[in-house]
Formats: sequence, structure tokens, C-alpha cells
Amino acid sequence: MRTFICRHCGRITVANKKLKHRQQRYCGDKKCQAARKHEFERNKYKTDSSFRSSKLQRARVRRIKLAEDDPLAGSLYQRNYRLSHPEYVTDNRKKQRLRNSRKGQKTSPETKIVNPDALMLQKSDNDTVYAMIAVDYQKIVNPDTFVMQCIDMEQNAQVKPMFVRLL
Repeated sequence: MRTFICRHCGRITVANKKLKHRQQRYCGDKKCQAARKHEFERNKYKTDSSFRSSKLQRARVRRIKLAEDDPLAGSLYQRNYRLSHPEYVTDNRKKQRLRNSRKGQKTSPETKIVNPDALMLQKSDNDTVYAMIAVDYQKIVNPDTFVMQCIDMEQNAQVKPMFVRLL
């Protein structure tokens, strides 16, 4: 009689004698079988693109069907939760208004970047990669903290001044 330890519940269980060439990892408990199925679907979703696309398509169809009933509601669980917790809904609306007002304040055109360059003490050699970044000097307070190598792009091209930064 073979026994094994269930991966989900950890109990020692007698193996199914009909599974002679396969190693059993989960016992017959409903929760353990649900965990086995969940693990199988997660691995299949990661590795099989046709399984993933069909699962996503079924979810899209389900969302469209729910939206036909109530276009403002998400899943049935979310709808029922909001109906049974009205204080959550009002509190969340207040918090969302606050987040929206903060977001509007952040995108003002007067924002300034302070000290954009990190101090780099490495010596430059031929293998070093540099990035050329266009700089708007009106918004940057202190662009020249420490630069290993700077190329004057105004002599080479008729474009905005460029700033070379070590990557």
C-alpha cells in the first residue's frame, strides 16, 4: 500500500491504486482537488498561449454580458459588496475625489526637477554607454552637479542642447 503527503493539506493519505504510473500529489478532499485544479490552470495559463487566449475571451464575453444588465457594475461580487456596505461606497468616493484633486495639482507646468544627476565616480572607458537626453534648462534648477563627459551638440547639429549622461 503506497502513501503520500498531500501538497495542499499536508495529511498522509493512501494513494489511489488505479494510478499505477502516475504519482499522486493531492488527496480526494474537495478543497485539495480545487487547489490541484487551480495549480494546473495557473501553469497552463503561463505556458499555453491558446489556453490563455480562450480564457481571456471567455472573461471578455462574461464582462459584456454583465455590462448589458448594468453598465456601471463590475462583477456580481463587487455589486453585492457595494449594496451591502454603503459606508464603504461613500468613503471611497470621498477618497477618490481627494486623489483626483492631488493628481490635478501634480501636473502643473511650473514643476521643477531638482538635481537630476547622480554623482558618478567611475572612470569612463570605451565600453561605457552614454545616453544623450534633450534638456529644457528653464525647468531644471541644477543640471550640472557632476558630469564625466559632456559633448557640445550645438556645434554638431542645429537642435536643442543635449546633455550626456552615463548609464
